[in-house]
Amino acid sequence: MSSRYAATDSPSLGIVWVALVAYSLVVCALHFGGLAYEVYTAIWWWDLLTHSLSGFGVAAWLAVVRFTPVDAGQVVVLPLVVVAIGAGFEVYEYLFKDFYVEWTLQYYAIDTVVDLVVDGLGAAVFVLWVRRRADADADAVLPGRA
Repeated sequence: MSSRYAATDSPSLGIVWVALVAYSLVVCALHFGGLAYEVYTAIWWWDLLTHSLSGFGVAAWLAVVRFTPVDAGQVVVLPLVVVAIGAGFEVYEYLFKDFYVEWTLQYYAIDTVVDLVVDGLGAAVFVLWVRRRADADADAVLPGRA
């Protein structure tokens, strides 16, 4: 366990878990509220918003559950894992799409590609945000480091 949150008695770990659960509930509320109140059809960018926030959140969950610091290699790996998880959800969504919408196969394919790209971008923003925070923490501890 090499994360700064890895110590099981660390109060920071509890704060991180509470923040992740709260974040997840907000994203779920945006998604299911969007479905219930037809926001997805009224606001064209709502799908982009919910997918980017989901990508960010899934990346955060993966980073915390693994208890590893996000290193430079994960700038590519973590978004790819999030896209793979998103692809699984897109398959599920396609199989049960009759509950949601009646799209043509061509439109659904385009929507799927856009969804997966935005999922990956949300995850990439998470990784870059964590790396930037880690660099800022290191600069605070070791001023003037290169």
